[in-house]
Amino acid sequence: MLPWRKMTENVGLGLEVAGIAKGEREHRVAEAMELVGLTGFEKAYPSELSGGMRQRAAIARALTLKPRFLLMDEPFGALDELTRDKLNFELLRILQETSATLLLVTHSISEAIILSDQVAVMSPRPGRITQLVDIDFGRNRTAAMRDDPRFAAYEAKLRHALHGDPAVVSH
Repeated sequence: MLPWRKMTENVGLGLEVAGIAKGEREHRVAEAMELVGLTGFEKAYPSELSGGMRQRAAIARALTLKPRFLLMDEPFGALDELTRDKLNFELLRILQETSATLLLVTHSISEAIILSDQVAVMSPRPGRITQLVDIDFGRNRTAAMRDDPRFAAYEAKLRHALHGDPAVVSH
């Protein structure tokens, strides 16, 4: 986020750089801000928003370009656990509404389970995929999934995969 730009200007930056006409840019920005729940904050500066709101604005900026794929590297890593958890489920809703595919890098096992249909576990240097784990929770995921015994089983499976315990892990 550029600190001297209001939210609409920050969210529309990619469109501006791409040379999209002002009317179309304004329409896409309004649509993306509504999608991420930032309607009413169009004239706010980044310093006036919480970390979670700034992160949603960054997601909105990416969505204005109508991507087929969203590539995110630790998008919620700097946020507190409650905000991070809320944004995980907001991101799921946004992905359903946009039909975008997410490729996520995270160090959070629970975040990987919540957001993924498949988790690729990587080794430390050199980074190689050591295990693929399918996550079978379907499309309509809610916070209640944490209480499902399968959630704990996936956490254990991924933790063992991360620590290189081949006797416990299988594809």
